[in-house]
Amino acid sequence: MQKTALTTAAALALATFGAGTAFAQSSLTLYGNADVSVDHVKKTAGVPLLNGAIALPPLGGATAAQATQGTKSSVTRVSPSATSQTSFGLKGEENLGDGYKASFVLEGQLSHDTGALSQDGRIFGRQSYVGLTTPFGEVRLGRQYAPIFYSTAFVTGERFGATDLFIEGGATNNLMVRQDNQVSYWLKAGGFTGSLAYSPNAGSYTKVNSLRATTGASATNGGILGAIGAGTESGDTKVGRSMGFFGNYAFDSALNATAGYHRNQFDGANFGVNTTVQSTLTLDKYQAYNLGIKYVMPSNGILLDATFGQGRYDLEGSDDNLKIQFVAAGIRVPVNQWTFSGQVSQIKFKNFTKGKDTGLMLGAEYALSKRTTVYARAVQIRDDEGEAYNGAFNPALGGIVGGPDVIATAFGFRETPVFAGVGINPGGKSTYIGAGVRHSF
Repeated sequence: MQKTALTTAAALALATFGAGTAFAQSSLTLYGNADVSVDHVKKTAGVPLLNGAIALPPLGGATAAQATQGTKSSVTRVSPSATSQTSFGLKGEENLGDGYKASFVLEGQLSHDTGALSQDGRIFGRQSYVGLTTPFGEVRLGRQYAPIFYSTAFVTGERFGATDLFIEGGATNNLMVRQDNQVSYWLKAGGFTGSLAYSPNAGSYTKVNSLRATTGASATNGGILGAIGAGTESGDTKVGRSMGFFGNYAFDSALNATAGYHRNQFDGANFGVNTTVQSTLTLDKYQAYNLGIKYVMPSNGILLDATFGQGRYDLEGSDDNLKIQFVAAGIRVPVNQWTFSGQVSQIKFKNFTKGKDTGLMLGAEYALSKRTTVYARAVQIRDDEGEAYNGAFNPALGGIVGGPDVIATAFGFRETPVFAGVGINPGGKSTYIGAGVRHSF
């Protein structure tokens, strides 16, 4: 049930072991999703991220000039995961009797345009856990989705692809999407489904910046939140410690309502653009909540959905805590084999730079079969750089500008910029037009 909510992949049973009574009620399932498109993306130049003249070292692989000021670009690409994440997975379960069941999930993500693994090269970077179901609920151990992520997954009308504006859901923090070392408890009772989770280190270095596995992320240099290896740091600190919960209630087949909460500790982790230019402020903790609703009209199948969320980064030694707010709404209209969709969203700083990012998506898709769909998408996100904030850096560097999409990516809080890596410049606009095919197995 949870897998369907996130990947919309139909499971294909490969084998039912029958060699002896120990495996008589076991199963192994291979499932996946392939989504690839041809698109054209355009970015306007925008303004400098730092409202100063200093030339910065490379920003996550970018040149010094790109780190200092936005760049205008226009490119036609073959790209993956426009409407859903290209993924593959194995899951298995064994019925132990008397209401007990053992299970596992191993799920990876790849880029169809190159065949390379995503998630910084992790073969099972999406999920990797074992579970034990009892008459009193299920316990899971391993790399898993954060609970607050599910509170949006249950209500989005899309599939969390690169053009789904619901994907943010307030999740400027990567640890709100996936967490290493997680212990979770799941409960389903009537129309209610919920989970509670905890991780001693969900994936954070003591330095948070834009470096990744391909650009020098390490315990010494630091790196993005959720970077491969970040969750292996040990010590007496609370860096990366995370907890959260979510609940979804299906009132009937037409109406769903969700709520989620997330908290992670940074315990004084430093943050900045890269290893050379670090902030003069440090992170204490991040807290966020979100609410969501989805309604499907019984008479015609039209889907209406909306989500709202707020988050706050508490900074040590400063009252200038970063306050973020997110809202999105969408509609899906089925017409025979066609489905037409639209979304609007806005994520903004309530203080800090007071910058904001506003998005609009229009889509159409045609179902060739139950598993294969062709689609088209047109999306635009515009950044309002807001006001220059001078407190995060040495004053000689100048103030920082931009909305949450820009700043969270530049500082390493977000792993994936909008539109499958297109990103957006402060004060700039990014436009995406694409068409492709999606197939589930």
